[in-house]
Amino acid sequence: MEFETRALGKLEIETANQIFFPEGIFAFENFKHFAVLPTKSGSTFHWLQSLEDAKLAFLITLVTDILSAYNPRIPQEYLKTIEAVSFGETETWGIITVPQGKPDLMTINLQGPILINREKKLGGQFVSEDPMHAVRAMLLDLVEKTSHGDASAGGQA
Repeated sequence: MEFETRALGKLEIETANQIFFPEGIFAFENFKHFAVLPTKSGSTFHWLQSLEDAKLAFLITLVTDILSAYNPRIPQEYLKTIEAVSFGETETWGIITVPQGKPDLMTINLQGPILINREKKLGGQFVSEDPMHAVRAMLLDLVEKTSHGDASAGGQA
């Protein structure tokens, strides 16, 4: 499918990159069709691009690339939404927020991870019941802690 994106221009979006979100994303529940697109070659960042509105895209990254021990507490029954039997069947993405002109203050949402079941092409945003998982964890602090050997850091709410 060919699609015009705001960030990347016109793209051919492969079926393998298209993900259906049965319940949408928090505050954007009416948008159900998305694609996971790399921002540029070799970058850890990706776009979660709406395929219904070219202006709607979220900057995301695989949380496990930053925190190898990240294990959100999500009730098993919620995984049924994306037809996953276990958490291990999913990719875990975090939405990144970059304050305008202050990339050093970028945050990642660890409390509301995006889980994607690639095999079924289904995704959802879920709430981690772990109180240590912050909505706005300082991304650069987590990267720094990880590079110093503390890969389990989760940030404060």
